[in-house]
Amino acid sequence: MRYQAVVFDFFGTLTVASAPERRVAAITAVAEAIGAPPEEFRRVWWETWSDRCVGAMGDFSTALADVAGRLGVPATAEQLAAAAELRRSGERSFRNLRRDAVSTLRTLREWDVDIALISDCTDELPDEWDTLEVAPYIRVPVFSYTARLKKPDPRIFALACEGLGVEPAGCLFVGDGGSDELAGATAAGMTAVRILDEGTVHHRFEPVNWTGPEIKSLSEVLDLVSRP
Repeated sequence: MRYQAVVFDFFGTLTVASAPERRVAAITAVAEAIGAPPEEFRRVWWETWSDRCVGAMGDFSTALADVAGRLGVPATAEQLAAAAELRRSGERSFRNLRRDAVSTLRTLREWDVDIALISDCTDELPDEWDTLEVAPYIRVPVFSYTARLKKPDPRIFALACEGLGVEPAGCLFVGDGGSDELAGATAAGMTAVRILDEGTVHHRFEPVNWTGPEIKSLSEVLDLVSRP
């Protein structure tokens, strides 16, 4: 095998890309649940992403109360609880797997190719990780929220390699390109490949600067791994 292990991103990589409009609608629903002005709430919510995804603002409910306070919104415990449930429901809707996700992961494991995951996320994904269909195939899941690190910090890539017991040079990294992850993986010593969004959906809020190799489906990873 060309690689000892494959390290995947989660959102937009193992999952089907969600249009930005859906993300905006989901967070708008949360803002409305606590009585916050949606536009102002979204601005502060996204401004605090870097802190929220490394656990610096606590879990969702704690972070939500913090943001409400910054906006001068006196959210009640009942409102925060309702908003938290909306958030979890919304996040679940963004976990629809690509149709070849499970089959690709299963084949890699059958080939004795080890698998890790690195995801920039808040507490919802690690809390519910074991309920996902892909979880049994991924031996080392690394979540920014629990690792207290986010991509492209080289230390988060090192955590995945250390967990797998392989050197970065033996790893293929597959991601859609968010969080500058492809350059981060390359700098960490991995070989990186970008997976493109399916169809006409372009889910990134920010442009992806990448001139390296690209694939259109997860099943193409099998060709990359087995190619001499």
